[in-house]
Amino acid sequence: MIKKLKGIEFLKEKIKNVSKKAGVYRMLDETGKVLYVGKAKNLQKRLTNYTQPERLSHRIKQMVSETSDLIVIETAGETEAFLLENDLIKKYHPFYNVLLKDDKSYPYIVITSEKYPKLIKYRGSRKLKGTYFGPFASGLAVKQTLTELQKIFGLRVCSDSYFKNRTRPCLLYQIKRCLGPCCHCVPDEIYQKSVQDAKSFMKGENQEIQLRLKKEMEELSLKMEYEQAALIRDKILALNHIQNTDAEIVIKHTDLIAFYVDGTRAGIEVFFYRGGRAEGNVFHLLNDIDEEAPEESLASFLLQFYDTVLPPKYVLLSCKVPKGLEEALSQKTGTVIHVEEAPTRGAKHKLMTQALKNAKHAFERELNEKDINEQAWEELKKLLEIETLETVEIYDNSHIQGASAVGACVSASVRGFEKKNYRRFNIDGTMAKTNDDFGMMKEVMYRRLTRGIKENNLPSAMLIDGGKGQLSSVLEIMNELKIKNIAVLAVAKGEERNKGKETLFLGTRPNEEIHLDLKSDLIHLIQRLRDEAHRFAIGSHRKRRAQNMFHESILDIEGVGAKRKKDLLAYFGSAKAIAGASLEQIMKVDGISEKIAKKIYTFYHD
Repeated sequence: MIKKLKGIEFLKEKIKNVSKKAGVYRMLDETGKVLYVGKAKNLQKRLTNYTQPERLSHRIKQMVSETSDLIVIETAGETEAFLLENDLIKKYHPFYNVLLKDDKSYPYIVITSEKYPKLIKYRGSRKLKGTYFGPFASGLAVKQTLTELQKIFGLRVCSDSYFKNRTRPCLLYQIKRCLGPCCHCVPDEIYQKSVQDAKSFMKGENQEIQLRLKKEMEELSLKMEYEQAALIRDKILALNHIQNTDAEIVIKHTDLIAFYVDGTRAGIEVFFYRGGRAEGNVFHLLNDIDEEAPEESLASFLLQFYDTVLPPKYVLLSCKVPKGLEEALSQKTGTVIHVEEAPTRGAKHKLMTQALKNAKHAFERELNEKDINEQAWEELKKLLEIETLETVEIYDNSHIQGASAVGACVSASVRGFEKKNYRRFNIDGTMAKTNDDFGMMKEVMYRRLTRGIKENNLPSAMLIDGGKGQLSSVLEIMNELKIKNIAVLAVAKGEERNKGKETLFLGTRPNEEIHLDLKSDLIHLIQRLRDEAHRFAIGSHRKRRAQNMFHESILDIEGVGAKRKKDLLAYFGSAKAIAGASLEQIMKVDGISEKIAKKIYTFYHD
């Protein structure tokens, strides 16, 4: 029987028949699952790189070792290769293609297309009919711009149902932030004119608007309509303020892309400029880029990025423009997009120089926050006694004497923390008492694992903040649900809570203590994972506690002492839960007699 080749040996044999033309390749494992989709202007040369392990990162070595098949598609040129690579990544979602896996959407401002258009903040696919402006880097930037537009142009921001049922203008009309189209406080043509002015403003045509407003103000003054003239004067002042604030901005409708490369990693900082105004910036970290042609990784990123982001007219790069990118972007978006390299002098050069500094600082900061030592990740896999370790989930609970109890779950992979998979579990006392740490852990595990089974979304391993008790709680739920393919590691705090002196307990050997070298990369990785779960749990608890502060009316119940109030909160989790409890349920709390229970029940229901 002939042994089937795999990994580097397989690629060396396969590459012999690969051409030197541009194209796209897919690496597959022995089950036919797509591991990676890549693009190359010289297929043979690019694939040969994978046969030189000394040049590969640990992550790419792992990918190559799993490769059992290779599919190569030649294309007419690099433009076609870019487009095909992008389509295949979207189709297969390969594990080793890490570009834009956060799937983040950015907010826009939309002026809707209807009889009386409204201003709204909008996220998601652009299905709503209207004129889109953005993207904005944050919700705060959208809020500030909406406020500016309201002050200057007076467009409505209310929902359609609210608008249709108005019989008199709302408060926004009274404070001069809405023209009141709901009650026809202004003629329709004036409102439509304000809509067009708002669109022109967002496109950066501020000077034209100011000249026209100045002429209107002078005409009203001559007619001695001073109140209307004063309103227009205020609009002109607001426009002047905005222009003065952003006087240094010299580019319009442009995305400025700063590309900072460091070995096989790169940082991309995207600065949004719309209508002559800076609308914020976002940062992305790329791993395992091609050192010989890093611009190709940038091109692949941009094609994915503009799948979800409304593209500008111009894209300005800090590096040489990859061949075929401009045409590929234009074809994909259906609009003409000009991609240029930043000039070597002038205002644009100055902006790009500052952008590159920001990209470098963001890159270094992101690595400090998110990077996980690959060797330590391998050691963790060995400790857990499993063959593959794609994701590990870390669990912790937080409460104060049972009040505002939450369970927290953070997720991590060798790429770093996967914040889109973080979860918070509010513990309300229905399944477990909120001052029972073991019971809380059981509830969190039951809720997480039952949903994971239903959605076919279970982690490779779980790390529990706690000792034998927490570990046995987790194993009990796993046995109940008949789950056997998840490795579990409990991390008990060290002596005097000192880092480095933690005691570990493995799910397969729950009674055996494991102690690691205080200076090892593995113990530092475990501490980092545990600390992130603790941080998230504390933050979630504080958030819930702040919400519950509005409902802590239990403190006002006369005749119920501090100890009984604490016991009630520990049993039910919050005053809101106590308020909804029946008399019989309240009497189940230790130390609460029928007389006291009636007093508590009457307080909330009388």
